[in-house]
Amino acid sequence: MTATFRRLGSLADLGDSWSSLPVLRADVPRYRQAIWWATPEALALSVDAGESTRSLVGVGAPAGLARVVAEAFTPDGVPHPGSGVSTGQMAVVSLTRGTWDLVPGPVRASLGTTSVSHWDWMVCTRAPVHQTGEDDVIELDLSRDLPEMTALQERVLPDTYTRLDKPGTRWFGWRDRGGRLGAMAAASGWTDEVHLGSILTHPDLRRRGLASAVTAAVTRAGLAATGQVSLGLYASNVVARRVYERLGFTLAQEWESRRP
Repeated sequence: MTATFRRLGSLADLGDSWSSLPVLRADVPRYRQAIWWATPEALALSVDAGESTRSLVGVGAPAGLARVVAEAFTPDGVPHPGSGVSTGQMAVVSLTRGTWDLVPGPVRASLGTTSVSHWDWMVCTRAPVHQTGEDDVIELDLSRDLPEMTALQERVLPDTYTRLDKPGTRWFGWRDRGGRLGAMAAASGWTDEVHLGSILTHPDLRRRGLASAVTAAVTRAGLAATGQVSLGLYASNVVARRVYERLGFTLAQEWESRRP
């Protein structure tokens, strides 16, 4: 059965059951030219990703989501008109982890992805316990601090998706008594929610709780502004997960993202 494809005007279009999902509350407001289709079990969206490419995003239980994704294609893997999915033009396919292997083979081949990453989306809606060093966290000034921020990011997280010039992003950090930048984090959004990224600590200052201090301070500010703060981490990053769980973050979505 072919799905009914709808243009997405706002989060409310998805109905109460899906619009209340924290990960969709966070992501949908930034989607452009989105098309969605769903069942009570799962929801899929194709979204403009720029440069004539699209992204495919899906949430819900793996078996149900695999069926929803397949509804956008013919049995031999040709995308249905109106789905917004284009063969060979997918920037990224992000689905609930465990879904991909259940998607029919011709559909997987049509999507044309080769690289894969497993990561988790965590969310916090309650203020964290106060952390040692949190009161020393300050907002950084790109016009003044950019060279030092660039050096720290390139040393610790050179492949981060959160670049220093990302629009709508504020940066926060911690300095030692000598003024050296020892830890920092990005905070984007500030309208529907705040999303944290590029949370890092100078190698010489690790295991001192600086990441906890910076994350707690920014989370507190984000909750005051929007009521929801989120972050993503690779599923295998057990150490970081423990830090975030101690601060009140909980797992809300397990992702498998695939790219060409």
